[in-house]
Amino acid sequence: MAEFVCKLGTEAGRVLTQTEEARSEEELRQRLRLQGFLIFSIESKDILKFKSGPSRPGKISPDDFLIFNQQFLTLSKSGLPLQKSLDLLAHQTRSDVLRSAIEGVRDKVRSGALLSEAFDSTGNFPKIYCATVRAGERSGSLDKVLGQYVAYQKQSRGFRKKFISALIYPAILIVVLCLLVTLVIEYIVPQFAKLYADMDVQLPALTTFTISFAMQIKHFFLLIVLGFVGLFFLFKAAARSEKTQLAWERTKFRLPMVGGLLLKFSVAEFARTLAVLLQGGTPIVSALDTAKDSVSSPWLSQAITQARAEVASGKELSTCLRASGFFPSIAIDMIEVGETTGAMSNMLEALAEFFEEDVNIDLETRLALVGPVMIAVIAIIVAFVLIAFYMPLFSMASMVH
Repeated sequence: MAEFVCKLGTEAGRVLTQTEEARSEEELRQRLRLQGFLIFSIESKDILKFKSGPSRPGKISPDDFLIFNQQFLTLSKSGLPLQKSLDLLAHQTRSDVLRSAIEGVRDKVRSGALLSEAFDSTGNFPKIYCATVRAGERSGSLDKVLGQYVAYQKQSRGFRKKFISALIYPAILIVVLCLLVTLVIEYIVPQFAKLYADMDVQLPALTTFTISFAMQIKHFFLLIVLGFVGLFFLFKAAARSEKTQLAWERTKFRLPMVGGLLLKFSVAEFARTLAVLLQGGTPIVSALDTAKDSVSSPWLSQAITQARAEVASGKELSTCLRASGFFPSIAIDMIEVGETTGAMSNMLEALAEFFEEDVNIDLETRLALVGPVMIAVIAIIVAFVLIAFYMPLFSMASMVH
């Protein structure tokens, strides 16, 4: 007999976690269903022991996951049996992590588990995906919610890729600037310093300051690098604290130039996530519970958690989100209109599109200024170095004449 940890739901709406003994998981599932329980998950105690060990489920590539969902939707619409579809999908994928996860889902389904339970038990798939599939199973419209999730994936991935690709050019300019400064300090300054030392000439104050400053940086270069590395690991360790994360989040969203963009990006991410959950038929409280684990901002996640508790007690979502202080007033107004008209999911989708477009326009405007500014900074550094080191040569040339 093996022991299993079961998460169950009763007809009264209570959620229970209890340990049961059975010869197999399939036998236990049949017994619990006959007893009238709704089964959320069943885990073997032996498996749970290994879950706390060093090995963790691998991460599935977002692109591979999108391709999987597109193919899964096509096979589901064609009427192919679920297990056969999972066999085909596991066979054709090029990702070892995804193949292993699909095989785990297939085995769970074969033993009698629901598809959403099987996806959730592997630990590889996003919570929003598992919640979407669960809603599709309950409503009997799995194809519809899978189609909505695929559309959500495409829009989210496209927006993120566009956002990241827009930052590549400024990053390249910053790298060029760092390489230029390193070249000046490591090679150009020592060469001119040696030249003027051999000539034994009186140097202008600007040249003396530049040589002295650059030589000090070169002398302590290793310590400076080690200091930055130490600060990086210090901040990384401090970031594990929830208080530190929230403090950084509040600071980040108030930064000039970029704070507003990051805020709009986070609100669009939340609105898109909640919209696809509601469109799939997930109740608002459960949708908020899933959304808080799907957003990337800890501050936003905390705000959603507080709103979820208040919505569960009967308050309106717009009122709860307004009290959090995170959301812009226009976002709250649009959500309030969605509640009033009964078209919450459509309004959330419109809100996500509005902020995504706003972020794209603002990002393009700001990045149009970054290029000229960075080039101007590089030009100033080059001009400063040239003036500082060629000034003594010009002075000596004038003295010869």
